[in-house]
Amino acid sequence: MNIICPNCGFSRTINEATLPQRAVMATCPKCSHRFKFREMPVPPRPLPEEPVVRHEEQPAPRPVEPVRPPNPPLQPAEPSRDEDLWNELEALNEEDKSEETAQEEPVTPRLPVWEQATTGYPRAFVQTFLDMVSNPKLFFQAMPVGTGPVKPLLFFLIITQFVAITQAIWQLMGILPPSALTENLGHSVQAALALILYPFEATFFLFLDTAINHLFLRLFKADTKGFEGTFRAEAYSTAPMLLMAVPFIGMPMAMIGMTVYKFLGLRYVHGASAKQVLAVLVLPVLLAVAVAVAMTILAGKI
Repeated sequence: MNIICPNCGFSRTINEATLPQRAVMATCPKCSHRFKFREMPVPPRPLPEEPVVRHEEQPAPRPVEPVRPPNPPLQPAEPSRDEDLWNELEALNEEDKSEETAQEEPVTPRLPVWEQATTGYPRAFVQTFLDMVSNPKLFFQAMPVGTGPVKPLLFFLIITQFVAITQAIWQLMGILPPSALTENLGHSVQAALALILYPFEATFFLFLDTAINHLFLRLFKADTKGFEGTFRAEAYSTAPMLLMAVPFIGMPMAMIGMTVYKFLGLRYVHGASAKQVLAVLVLPVLLAVAVAVAMTILAGKI
């Protein structure tokens, strides 16, 4: 018998001879939908036996029986929950266990292509960028530690320098305003300082953000790869910064992308739960807002 779930289409062929006679309901192990997979078999009514008549003997007359109303048709009994067989079928149980085992198989640690390369660095950079963006779960799950933070930092600096060059071009063209530190200088000086100051500024905030997030990871007991693991997750998750090369709309898009990939990076590098990483990312922001509000209130009273 081939049992097919009407909700999700999951099917399994079983030996009907092994099913109890009263079993008619099943629960799909894929979508948990409960359905009737066959009708209750109705046993046939036994026919009265005819007496054996011998030719040399005449049959005795049958006694007249009182007329009884016809029996109502047999209704299939409502099966109990104990007769729900789908989850008890050994074949399906073995399949579910094999799927769980496959999901729990550890990922082999593997350095990103950028860190393995000895030549062809531009191609290795592009391949690492595509690997991280297309499959962040596998990328961060395979991330090892122990090789140092230099290569991840260089990956980050290449991205920030590209953003700095595009920002300088937009400032020279007058499309973007200069930063607060260079607004009183000429366009050429503004562009030159942007190329120098922006990478240093971005690197400072990268280490500061890594230190804060790693502190909260330790508070929530979600730190399994140390500070280097946290730094690697944050450095490679800055890949969406390249969107900042687009004026005006690039900044918000880049911030959203970096937040999403940082969440995935911290979760899969450390093997933490989604709730732990969400608390690690949200609580520092809430504390910073609370401190800013408190300082504003105190400054108003002075």
